[in-house]
Amino acid sequence: MQHDRLNYLVEQAIADNISNDDRNELLLLLSKPENRELYDQLFERLLAQPAATDFFTSSETASMLERIERRNNIRPEPRIRRLKQRVWWAAASVAFVAALAGYQLFYPSVSLKEGTRKQQIADAGLVVHVPKEVTLTLADGSRVALDSTASGRVFKQHGTDAVKSGQGTLTYTRKLTADTLQATAFNTLTIPRGTHYKVVLPDGTKVWLNAASSLRYPVRFNGGERRVELNGEAYFEVAQDAHQPFTVVSGSQVIAVLGTAFNVEAYTEDAFIQTTLVSGSIRVDPRNGTAPLVLKPGEKATLENNLLQVKKADTKADLAWMSDLFSFSDTDLRVVLRQLQRWYDIEVDYSSLPPEKLYGQLPRSTPLPQLRCYA
Repeated sequence: MQHDRLNYLVEQAIADNISNDDRNELLLLLSKPENRELYDQLFERLLAQPAATDFFTSSETASMLERIERRNNIRPEPRIRRLKQRVWWAAASVAFVAALAGYQLFYPSVSLKEGTRKQQIADAGLVVHVPKEVTLTLADGSRVALDSTASGRVFKQHGTDAVKSGQGTLTYTRKLTADTLQATAFNTLTIPRGTHYKVVLPDGTKVWLNAASSLRYPVRFNGGERRVELNGEAYFEVAQDAHQPFTVVSGSQVIAVLGTAFNVEAYTEDAFIQTTLVSGSIRVDPRNGTAPLVLKPGEKATLENNLLQVKKADTKADLAWMSDLFSFSDTDLRVVLRQLQRWYDIEVDYSSLPPEKLYGQLPRSTPLPQLRCYA
C-alpha cells in the first residue's frame, strides 16, 4: 500500500501537479529508512523521464535528512552521508544533486531558449564556451574539422589512408607503397569538450577518446614498438603483436602492453593519473625511479604525488563514460565538477568547495539546465 502511495506521489510531483499536503507527505515517506529500497527503484525509473521538476527545496531536503539522522540516532559520518546522497538522487529525478545542502552551482530545471540559457548560466557564475569540432592534425601541420567532413573522405599520408568511416569514427588502413620506407609521420586527434570520438589505428588497435582529450600517433607503426601519446582519457583495445609491444605515454607515466583492454585517465589539470585494466596484462611505469607495477584484470593503478598505488577497480564506474554516463562512487566533489566542466564545456569556481564526496549515476545526455548540484 505504501509502495503504491509513494509511486503515486512521485508521479504527481513529476507532472508538477502535487498539492502542498501531498508534497509534505512525500517528503515524510522518503525520510523513512525502511523505504531505502524504494528510493533505488524510483531513481532508476525517474532517470528515464524526458524532463524533470525539482521535488524539494534545499531547506526541505535538509529537514528530511535531519529526520533520517534522528531516526537512526547516529551522527552524519560517511555512512549516513552516502545515505543522504541516495535520498537526494531519488528525490530530484533527473536533476543532478548531491547531499550537500546550501550551495547551488547550477540553475534549476527550466525550459529555455539558447540565448536565455547562456545568459542564466553566465549569471550563475559559469562560463559557457563555443563548441569546437573534433580536429585531425595531419603530418604537414594542416588541420581538418572532422565533424563537418563527409563520411568516406580519405586522407592519404605516407603509405596510410585515414578514412572518416562513419559518424564519430576515424579508421586508418596500411598501404604497401614506396612511401612506407620514408620517415614516420604523426597525426594528432583532438577531441573538444562535450563529445567523444573513436579512432582505429593502422595496426587495428581501437581507441575511444573522451571529452577534452588528444592522441598523438604515427600513421604507421615501424620498428619494434607501437608508441602513442595521450592527454586526457581514453579506452584502448590493443591489437596483439608480440613483436611490437604497444606503449602509451601519458604525462609522467608509461604503459607497456602486448594486447589487452584498459582505460587511462590522464588530464593535465588533475593531480593524478588512473589506469584501469579490463583484460590482459599491462606494466605501469611512473618514470620517477620507482619500480613499475604489473596490473591484473580488475585492478586500477593511481599515480599521484610520485606515488604509484594499485587497488581493486570499480570498472563499471571507471568505464561509465563509454556508455555516455556519469558514475560516481564516493568521488571527490572537485573531480566530479571537472568531469562536468569537460562535458558541458563550462567553467566552475572551485574556491569555496567543501571536502565532500558524491555517489550516483546520470546520463551525460541530460541537458545542462536540468542539472543541479549542491555543496
